[in-house]
Amino acid sequence: MPTQTVSAKTMGVGKKGGGKHWTKREDAARKKAAEAFERKDDAKIKPPIWLGTKAREIWDKKLGEINGLNGGTDLLDALDGEVLALYCDAIVLYKTVSKKRYLKIDDHKLLQAYMVRILAYSERLGFTPASRARLIKKRADEKPKDGLHDFD
Repeated sequence: MPTQTVSAKTMGVGKKGGGKHWTKREDAARKKAAEAFERKDDAKIKPPIWLGTKAREIWDKKLGEINGLNGGTDLLDALDGEVLALYCDAIVLYKTVSKKRYLKIDDHKLLQAYMVRILAYSERLGFTPASRARLIKKRADEKPKDGLHDFD
């Protein structure tokens, strides 16, 4: 299972009681560092030019499925484009090998390698139930942005 990622916003927040024992200076430094990774513009995710036609169909299908989620617009960022493209390309390669009439040992090894790669990309992109559950928990654990908690 891939390493669980922690967003810059939630690095300082523990599961209970406010997190690590940082000084106010350390906490302020973390918050300032996290601001450097917040998006200033509304960058749209675009497929890379090297993505093939079949992989592009999977790309469009996946983006349609993501946009169908209530929080789908927050799921992927423009920086995730290449990972999504690799995911789509791996699916095309998997389908190509799996459609062979007779599979050799090397074909089975290729299918297994593509399957592992597809599952790893799925986990990182938030396509698996476990990765979505982590995102839900992360959102639930975030402090509300109402201005009242700015005086901690």
